[in-house]
Amino acid sequence: MAAEAHVSPRSIQRHIRDATGLAPGEWLLRERLSLASELLEGSSRSIGEIAALCGLGSATNSREHFRAAMGLPPSVYRARFPAGAGQPDERADGPPIRPVPR
Repeated sequence: MAAEAHVSPRSIQRHIRDATGLAPGEWLLRERLSLASELLEGSSRSIGEIAALCGLGSATNSREHFRAAMGLPPSVYRARFPAGAGQPDERADGPPIRPVPR
């Protein structure tokens, strides 16, 4: 990312921290968990598929991150929303709803 922006990695880190108040890794994890939450609320995709789409790796890794951030596993979070709540999952085989920061 830094090379593409023609700045040093430290400069990118500083800009991200200034803009978000978070270290780059923390910001990225929050963005990924935010997208995972959206997909859990309004998608019929499996938790493993959502984890992969959001850059969280495996379903197991996703559960650990989700539980640490939200206080409950993704399956319990999803159960709080009525089936079909949120956006319809018309793109089950397509890309995620919004780009995932990498």
